[in-house]
Amino acid sequence: MNRPTVAPDRESAKARAGLLSAEAWRRGGYWRGTVWRCTVFVTIAIIYAFLLLPILIVVATSLNPTERNAFPPYGFSLRWYKEFLASESFTDAFLFSLILGSFAAIGATLIGFLAVYGIVRVLGRRRDLVQSLAFLPIMVPHILIGMSLLLALTMVPIPEMIAFVAGHVIIALPFTLAAILASFAGVDPNLELAARSLGASRWRAVREIVLPLIAPGIMSAMLFAFIVSFGDVYIALFLSVPGKTTLPIEIFTYMEWESTPVVAAITSIQVLMIVVMGLIVERLIGLRKVLRF
Repeated sequence: MNRPTVAPDRESAKARAGLLSAEAWRRGGYWRGTVWRCTVFVTIAIIYAFLLLPILIVVATSLNPTERNAFPPYGFSLRWYKEFLASESFTDAFLFSLILGSFAAIGATLIGFLAVYGIVRVLGRRRDLVQSLAFLPIMVPHILIGMSLLLALTMVPIPEMIAFVAGHVIIALPFTLAAILASFAGVDPNLELAARSLGASRWRAVREIVLPLIAPGIMSAMLFAFIVSFGDVYIALFLSVPGKTTLPIEIFTYMEWESTPVVAAITSIQVLMIVVMGLIVERLIGLRKVLRF
């Protein structure tokens, strides 16, 4: 009778060792991947908390029934929202900022579109130079732009509203240029050339081919321009006159003498306004299409 072989086969032993090491490597890789994903998740959560917690604290402070800017609030009350709506100076400044921001957003977007179209479709070798010059306002301090406009008002009889809009268009123009330039990068120029070869004028080709394709970029340009204009302080600091004061300047003037949760209430209304604008954009176009530019 044959006796069983006691010595293990070397090749099978090596194969089993290889399988065990591969399994150990896979388990180690799984745990390493889990630790990495947890680290990334915690880091993102900390960043979002750092960005959103101040806003949540301001909103909670605006609900304080007392005159102290205390957190956590002592109770729940809409007293300071009513105070904002009852204050003629705050409501007038809020409406003026809305009108000014709308005009500035429309003007900056229109000028930005014309400038980008000329840079992308008309200019050749000088494209980079002109594009760099168009972004210069973002490198100029806003306080210098405000001082320059104030000096211009002393030499040329320009209406204050026109000077306001011009200043806000200047500071918002780089943002509209960046948004529309990014959207133009995804438009095939051959589509416009094909439309013109079929008899369409340049304006018709732009209106029916280019504008629908870059609509998300135009919407994002208007949104950014409005936010920049609405939150401006430096230009409004030089150009504000009685009856034409923006909301940030009115808040700044108020806080020189008083400090109540009404400022937190106004800030909460601004946050709500931006959220509503984002929801409208999401409903009409899609926020992802806008923000990717």
